[in-house]
Amino acid sequence: MLKRLALLLLLSLTAIPTFSQGSFIRVIKSGSKYKFEIPDSLLGQDILFGSRIVDISAPSAKVYSAGQMRSEPVLIRFAKRNNLIVIKEINNFVDVDSNDPIKEPLVRNMKVGGVEYFDIESRNSANSASIIDATKYFSNEVQLAWPLPDNVKKGKLDSKLSELQFVKQHTDRVNIRTYYEFLGGKETFTITVQYFLLQLPKEPLRYRLDDERVGYQNFKRKAFASGKPISNNQYISRWRIEPAPVDMAKHRAGELVEPQKQLVFYVEPYFPKDWIPYIKQGIEVWNKAFEKIGFKNVVVAKDFPENDPNFDPYDIKTNVIRYLPVDEANAAGQIWTDPRSGEIINGEVLWWNNVVELINKWRFMQTGVVDPRARALVYEPDFMGEMIRYAIAHEIGHVLGLQHNLKSSYAYPTDSLRSPSFTQKYGTTASIMDYARFNHIAEPGDLERGVKLTPPMLGAFDFLSVEYGYIYLHNAKTPADEVAALDSLLKSKSDDPMYLFSPFITSAISPDPSAQTESLGNDVLRSSARGIENTQVLLTNLVEWTLQYGGKTSDIEDRYDALLKQYYRYISLSMSYLGGTYTVYGPLNQERTRYIPVDKAKQKEALRFAVNHLFNAPTYLDQVKLTAAIGSQTDNILKRQAEVTQALLSNLIIPRIFASTANPNSDYSLTEYLHDLDELILDTKPNTPYQKGLQVVYILSLKNLAKIASPDDASKVAADAVTASAAYAQLQKTKQRLQKLAKRGGQNGLHYQYLISLL
Repeated sequence: MLKRLALLLLLSLTAIPTFSQGSFIRVIKSGSKYKFEIPDSLLGQDILFGSRIVDISAPSAKVYSAGQMRSEPVLIRFAKRNNLIVIKEINNFVDVDSNDPIKEPLVRNMKVGGVEYFDIESRNSANSASIIDATKYFSNEVQLAWPLPDNVKKGKLDSKLSELQFVKQHTDRVNIRTYYEFLGGKETFTITVQYFLLQLPKEPLRYRLDDERVGYQNFKRKAFASGKPISNNQYISRWRIEPAPVDMAKHRAGELVEPQKQLVFYVEPYFPKDWIPYIKQGIEVWNKAFEKIGFKNVVVAKDFPENDPNFDPYDIKTNVIRYLPVDEANAAGQIWTDPRSGEIINGEVLWWNNVVELINKWRFMQTGVVDPRARALVYEPDFMGEMIRYAIAHEIGHVLGLQHNLKSSYAYPTDSLRSPSFTQKYGTTASIMDYARFNHIAEPGDLERGVKLTPPMLGAFDFLSVEYGYIYLHNAKTPADEVAALDSLLKSKSDDPMYLFSPFITSAISPDPSAQTESLGNDVLRSSARGIENTQVLLTNLVEWTLQYGGKTSDIEDRYDALLKQYYRYISLSMSYLGGTYTVYGPLNQERTRYIPVDKAKQKEALRFAVNHLFNAPTYLDQVKLTAAIGSQTDNILKRQAEVTQALLSNLIIPRIFASTANPNSDYSLTEYLHDLDELILDTKPNTPYQKGLQVVYILSLKNLAKIASPDDASKVAADAVTASAAYAQLQKTKQRLQKLAKRGGQNGLHYQYLISLL
């Protein structure tokens, strides 16, 4: 059991004065000057300092858009030194037991100096406060909270064209808005920035320990204890969802209560009007998960208020679903936290203009064969609305602190995704936080039978995630007090695949077949085979179905490019089995291991699957009626084909095969893998330029694998040597095979002689 932890905010050994929550900065406007009255009671208190972009000139808006908060806010404190008010940036947070003797030397070794200072112009003795002039500071770029990196701005700030527009005072924060204009660059650059100073609660939210069995955005903190090695504690980021004091007894008794503070999200009015109801549904659907832990109406969606001069969509206390009219196909859920505790202070969803195009392509590629509505270029509002709701709900999950869970798409039996009863109840994945998309396993006629083609409103794992992060444990006083209850919660679900977790894996070919994007079902080969079959039908009918809905050549080209990538994506998904390992997160025990290698038979099956589809793909990708409509796509096909073929002998797979050779649970050796690959590729009689090209890429890749790069890392040299040795041995066998094939002559005789020459 963990010891009781106390968060130490290291600044000095002096006591921090107390103050009332409303006693914050008072703004005094004198002509064009803005002065701040800093009460002595605020000295040493925690303040969050950050900024948001209000508007920006077009050249930089390709990356940075109006409404965004691009930089993490920082924690500052005011200090009074002689006749100065000093700003100190606090970033040295550690965990230490409040009674541990190591606390005192920690404080002495982690002193904090000032980063900015202001002259005290006068004192207000009645309020025990110092008055400073903040005009010049906020008229210039505030480096402590500037929202853009240095390489974005162009030219030099012109003070005559720039201006501090306003300063607004609230009971717990101050907002400062400044317009900046830069001259002297190749083009003018302007940006309006709204800064904020937010008084943080005196009592930070009790932090909750992270657990790798459930995915939250987390942060680490070093933990010190006298006489022990320094360790790291990991905590989750979450909102402060608590019963109001008057509702504590009701909540403890199991009655649904509203939280003391709801999470309100305002939807910008720039979205199409018929989207707004679906956006709100995507926001408020998360209330179902909170109801399970005793809270109702936690998440609330609202329109921008009309004729309300006090409403500020750029305020740190305002959560917004933002529409960014930028040529970018993406959406993102972002959070900004109290660095002391991980409490989420602000959350927003950014919806870039072209994300709708991306969603439409996914729906067309994955369900266009079974659902004629998905073939349209412009979707009906109700059809589009379901996808809008899904995308918004996914991003709100991030705003609640959740990570992606790539294991959820592997939770369901592949055959169940063609079951009307199963899919109506569970959708396509066990978590809306997966990258599973739509039901590409379904076959023609399944929609009419009632098979659901879209993800669930919320999956089983989403309910578990919210319960872990937000359950209010009445008897807990410290993070350690919560451990037993939270561990018991996760253990109760540990045998059900719907409640397993895997974080996002940044690899073109996942090392874990059960954790990949764009995959569905617990048999990737079967689901990818169905996806490929559907893609083949789409390619065969692409021209007809696009023209049927008023499409142009450019629409056919865009769809073809997406289908080309998707086709080879399905092949790549199958390659995750090669040298792959299923990873199970959570504590080890006698019955549970962390890494389970893919068995030999499955790896062999996956290799046959990948090579066979590599050979056959151009048959569907290079059809006469396609080239007649969009021109030759030979270069694009050859490029994709070469990339996937090279991957079979690249560092994405070969090191995994080599590593698994030493695993007693996996008997698929590197030598056998190379032998199988060689047979599959060279025993296929090449009848097209694509098939010959595939064999050429294979020979060159095998030859390259037989070389040693000779890096400085000795362990890497050793691994390369073993790999190169196996590849060299296979090259000799390959050469003999090619010589036999060349002797047979025929139309491929010269082709085989050419392959020999490459060796």
